[in-house]
Amino acid sequence: MPSLRPFILDLLLASGQLLIERQEGARAQNKSAHDLVTDADVASEKRIVDAIRSKFPSHKIYSEESPNSHDDLFAPHVWIIDPLDGTNNYAYGFPIWGISIAYAENGELVAGGVAYPLQGIYLLAEKKKGAWEHKLDAASGKMQTPRRLHVSSRSSLSKAMVLFCMHLTSEQGEQHLAGVGRIAKHVFNVRNLGSAVFNLGFVASGLADGCVEFKLQPYDGAAGALLVGEAGGRVSRLDGSAWTLDAPDMLCSNKLVHSQLTQALDWKVRT
Repeated sequence: MPSLRPFILDLLLASGQLLIERQEGARAQNKSAHDLVTDADVASEKRIVDAIRSKFPSHKIYSEESPNSHDDLFAPHVWIIDPLDGTNNYAYGFPIWGISIAYAENGELVAGGVAYPLQGIYLLAEKKKGAWEHKLDAASGKMQTPRRLHVSSRSSLSKAMVLFCMHLTSEQGEQHLAGVGRIAKHVFNVRNLGSAVFNLGFVASGLADGCVEFKLQPYDGAAGALLVGEAGGRVSRLDGSAWTLDAPDMLCSNKLVHSQLTQALDWKVRT
C-alpha cells in the first residue's frame, strides 16, 4: 500500500475546517453527567468516515460517535477515529481540541495523525518512517516544509513536564488524583489539558516529557501512540506493561524518564 500520510492529512484538514466553522454555533448535549457531544462531532465523523469508505470500502471503522466492536480493533484493516477530541473544551470555547485518525492492521498501528486545527498544526506518522509536523502558514494558506519530530532529551524526572488526562468526576477520580499527587512530588510540573491528542502530540513534539492517561479509549490514543513511538518515545500501560489498542490506560514518555515515571506513579493495573 502506498503512503497513507497524504490521505490522512487531507482528512484532518477537511474535518478541521468543518469544526472551526461550526464551533461558535455548535449544539451540545450530555452523553453523561460530565461528558458532552456536539452536532459538530457527528458532522466531523461523517466527513471522515464517508471519505474512508469511498476509498477503502472493505476496511473496518472504529469511531467514537458510532457503534463499534472490540473485535474490529484487531481486524486486517481498521481505521480508528476520534472526530473531535476535547469536546468539552470545544463546547466551552477553549482552544484546546483536535482530531485523531489512525490506521491499523491486525492490531498493529501502521499510520496515523492528529490535528490542532485552530493552531494550523497537523502531526503525522507512519510505521518505521518517523513522525512529522505539517504546519499551515497563516499568511499564505500553504503548508510549510514538514519538520521531523523528536521527543525531548531530558533524562531527569525532577526537570520533567508531565501531562495528565484524569477524570476526577468518575468512580476512579480519587485514584487518579492520588496518582497525580505521587508523580507531582517528583517532577518539575504537571498539566491537565483536557485533550489526549494534545497530550500525546506534545510528548512526540518534545514539548512535554511524559503523559499519563488514566482512562483511555482506543480512538483517544491510537494515532498519538504511533506518533510518540515514531518520534523516539515509549508507550506502555500505567504499570509499564505492554500497551495494546484495547488497553484502558496509557503512559508515554521520551523513553528516558519512563521507568522513573512508572516507579513514581506506582500504579496497579486492574483491568
